Amino acid sequence: MKLRNRLIALVCLILFLSLGGLIFATSGPKKPFAVILFVADNINPAALAAARLYSGGGESRLQIEEFPNAALCRNSSSDFSVPDTASASTQIACGKKTPNGKLGIDSGGATLPSLLEVASLRGRSTALITTGGLSAPGAAAFFAKSADAANRADLLAQFGLHAPLDFVAATSSAEDSPKADQLPKETLVARTAAELDAVPLWKRTPVAALLPPAKSARDADSPSLAELVRTAIRRLQFNGKGYLLVVEDPSVASAASANNAEQMLGRIEEFDKAVATARRYAGENSLIVVTGRENIAGFQLNGRPFLRDKGVAVLALNNLGYPSICWATGPGYAVESGDKKKGAPGILAQPSAFPLAAGVPTSGDVLTAGYGPGSAEIHGFLDLTDIHRILSDSL
Repeated sequence: MKLRNRLIALVCLILFLSLGGLIFATSGPKKPFAVILFVADNINPAALAAARLYSGGGESRLQIEEFPNAALCRNSSSDFSVPDTASASTQIACGKKTPNGKLGIDSGGATLPSLLEVASLRGRSTALITTGGLSAPGAAAFFAKSADAANRADLLAQFGLHAPLDFVAATSSAEDSPKADQLPKETLVARTAAELDAVPLWKRTPVAALLPPAKSARDADSPSLAELVRTAIRRLQFNGKGYLLVVEDPSVASAASANNAEQMLGRIEEFDKAVATARRYAGENSLIVVTGRENIAGFQLNGRPFLRDKGVAVLALNNLGYPSICWATGPGYAVESGDKKKGAPGILAQPSAFPLAAGVPTSGDVLTAGYGPGSAEIHGFLDLTDIHRILSDSL
């Protein structure tokens, strides 16, 4: 009789503990299945307002503006008030402030795990898309550790030694792409859009799309950023534990450095289309974060464009006869096309206040916007390292 009572008590205890464990496991906060991070430069209120006008006029809206949560983020490095690309990228990728010029290491030289490395350790699929080279510091911050972020050969070599990501896409010259012997043996390499499309989506082999720079907007060999995002999501969704996708776009900064407002605003527009694609394909159980990194060249839109002005109408001389676009530093744009005798600017002139060979970084907070589970923490004023924490907690 006593033995039977003890057995009944033991069974009840086991059932009670099992039920308690089940309740605990299902009642806690659920992690999003997909975590997608978009990073670009000049993601600030002034540039986004100009991109909106350029895209469709005063009443149009960017996809980023539909995100319910937003914050202004401080981005100073550990030694300068204005960071460089390496330091700002490390804050986002690794969650620590580091001196300018250093990548993936803290001020004491200790290496830091990146978001992609954390996601992989937690069983998630991982992907990195960049519109530049894998040896550029913006992309390399997610896999490399270096005291010299300018040593691009070393960063490229580290990519080959790093644990393979499930999907990588980069757009760069042959000199800035890893060679065949620098990639893991099992990696499938695609060098055109057609080769990438031919790789079966269900195949779990790592894929590296090493694409040439687009010769034009309709270059069939170079898919758009939105198309690459769609391909990545379709490849990553087969992992039941979810995935982390990082999309890094240095082309916005390149256009700003050259003081080419049309190209910069067009790149922000393409970046925004890629964000829209992520929302469309990732599903509701997804955390999508869009963040700025640096502010480049001091872009400013002047005057009062008409409400329905868009495209080149926003860029040309405004209705009062002075340039609609100006820059703080850089070479200026089309400054030589005006009437030099009369001192009149050209119709597309974009003067620079302090002429330099290329625009330099400027001080100012960057904008971060979030959508989905976990994004409610993005509000007020934050540091870029806080964005890393929010993303890391969601993995």
